[in-house]
Amino acid sequence: MTSQVTGEALAPFKQLIQEIGQAFKEKDIGRAMTKFVDDDDITSFGFYADINSKSELEQHWVDYFKDHESTLQSDEHYTVYVYGDAACLCLTHKLESRGEPEKRLTLFLEKHNGDWLIRHRHHSYAPK
Repeated sequence: MTSQVTGEALAPFKQLIQEIGQAFKEKDIGRAMTKFVDDDDITSFGFYADINSKSELEQHWVDYFKDHESTLQSDEHYTVYVYGDAACLCLTHKLESRGEPEKRLTLFLEKHNGDWLIRHRHHSYAPK
């Protein structure tokens, strides 16, 4: 049965997002990529590109950070549902110091050796 994760049980999911955010802030793409499943079979789509492999995503971020700076997220709201070793994490957030609309990040996660890793990623503006 699927269950919504709340309270203290959100900690590993918030930690995952925090660790990826810190890696992006430092432009450490290699560290960010450790948060994805080990195989190359991932999907990522949203603002800038539709990507169908881990290697494409890594190259996308290398290229992106040549011309862009990372900004910190604020006003985060998490919704997480878990079913066994699979989870869906939906995060809405705004970026600090930007007048952009609220954004949404949706991740399909798999538990591998006790760690939640990303299999599928979608990033878009939150619907109004």
